[in-house]
Amino acid sequence: MNKGRCLCGSVRWELLAEPSVTYNCHCRMCQKIHGTAFGTYCFFKLDQFLWINALDTVAHYESSKYLIRSSCNVCGSVVPYLNKKKDYWLVPAGCHNKMRKPDYNIFVIANSPWHIINEDIPGHDAYPVYLALPSVENLPVIKKAEGFIRGSCLCGEISYQITEPLITAHNCHCSRCRNGRSAAHASNGFVSYDGVKFLSGEDKLKSYKVTDARHFTQVFCNKCSSLMPRHDFKRGITVVPLGSLDDCPEIKPVDHIFVKFKAEWHTITDNLPQFAEGPPNILKK
Repeated sequence: MNKGRCLCGSVRWELLAEPSVTYNCHCRMCQKIHGTAFGTYCFFKLDQFLWINALDTVAHYESSKYLIRSSCNVCGSVVPYLNKKKDYWLVPAGCHNKMRKPDYNIFVIANSPWHIINEDIPGHDAYPVYLALPSVENLPVIKKAEGFIRGSCLCGEISYQITEPLITAHNCHCSRCRNGRSAAHASNGFVSYDGVKFLSGEDKLKSYKVTDARHFTQVFCNKCSSLMPRHDFKRGITVVPLGSLDDCPEIKPVDHIFVKFKAEWHTITDNLPQFAEGPPNILKK
C-alpha cells in the first residue's frame, strides 16, 4: 500500500502495484508546472490506481494535444492524471516518499543550464522508443538573458521579470517542497522583496499557506497551476521557483538542504554541499 497526497491534503490516492516505468522528465513544460528542474512520473495501469477521497478540488489544464494535466486548485500541487486515451495513469513521484527509482531521464535536450542532470541512469532527448509514446511540443530552451531575467507560467497568463541579481539559490528536499512541487525537490532562487516585478497576470496568482508553517506558502497560477514567485513581506524577500524562468539566471543552486527528508527514490549525484536541515544562514520556513 503506497498512499500519496497533495500539499494541503485535499486530494489523496493509493497505488495498488509497482509502476511499469518511472522517468525524470526535463521538458520545459514539466519545469514550469513543477517550478523546478524536472518532474518524476510513474506509469500505472487503470486498475492499479485508486482515488481515496472526493475530487472536488481537482483542476485540469490541457498542456498539449496528448496530455491534460491535473492539480489541486487549493494548494497548486500536481496530482495524478490519465493520458488522453485514458489507458494509463501518470502519477507524480514527488508526492510519495517510497517509489521505484527512475529508469530514465527524458527530454534532456531541454535541461536547464542551472541544473546538473543525474547521469547514473540513461538519458533520452524524447521518450524511449520502446514506450511508443508520441513526442510532445516543447517550449524554447532557456538562453542567456538580454536585459532582465524573465519568467512565466505554462499557460502564459502570468509573466514577470527579476530586476536585480539573485542573492542565492537552494535545492530543497523537505517534505513540504516535495509535496508542493510534486517533484524530487524544489529549486528556489532568492531576491529582495522588490526584486521581482510582475508584468502581466498578477491578479491570476493564487496562494496557499501551510497551516503549521511559519512562512511556507505556495503561489501558483489559477489556470495552469505553475509555481510562481512569492513575495514574503515579513522576511523582505521574494522566493523564485527556478523552473518558471525563461532566461538563464546568473547563479545556480549552491547546495542541497533538508536532505534528511529526501525521497527514498531520489539519488543526489552532484558534488554540491548537503545539509541535513538548512545551512546556518537559511531563512526558516
